[in-house]
Amino acid sequence: MSSPPFNFVVALPAESKPLIAHFGLKRLQPDDGFPIYQKGGISLIRSGVGKAAAQKATRTLLNHQQQKGRIWINLGIAGHASRPIGDMILAQYIRDEASQQQWEIPAWLDPPCELERLTTLSRPGFDYTRPGAFDMEAAGFLSALDGNGYCLKIISDNRHHPGHGMKAKWVSQLIRERLDKIEQFMHPFSNQR
Repeated sequence: MSSPPFNFVVALPAESKPLIAHFGLKRLQPDDGFPIYQKGGISLIRSGVGKAAAQKATRTLLNHQQQKGRIWINLGIAGHASRPIGDMILAQYIRDEASQQQWEIPAWLDPPCELERLTTLSRPGFDYTRPGAFDMEAAGFLSALDGNGYCLKIISDNRHHPGHGMKAKWVSQLIRERLDKIEQFMHPFSNQR
């Protein structure tokens, strides 16, 4: 069976390195301003931080794709008021705080993590007063795909452990520790082929 057709959009090098190593991805050249990695049916683009960067990178990868019907995943870290650090969530309701645009992602049965609300912020937020999780890229990613993507987020900070001064090695470790759950999320899609 061929590799499942997955596209990952991630913001940070620390988020992308564990995925690149795990899937054996190789960098493509030229990259149109964003690093693109690929092997078989799995591609990854690193956007940089923020909604506009995520939107532009997603469109860039979309323009590179010949194959239709790919599964798009925005993977990265997120804050949450009370969830434990290291929890992985699948965003079901996503809201752009600046524009108030919203998306609802249809939930399929039995994901390997809990469903959660996700708010995309324009700048880092450390007040931990919003309901649900918060990030800086999901709204840009979804707007580029007309809402046809999934947002998997790993909780990196909460009100007891604020996100000031997060180290890259630690972020990579958070992603590395959830590679099994990421694979579990991907598995049902590969069975549909």
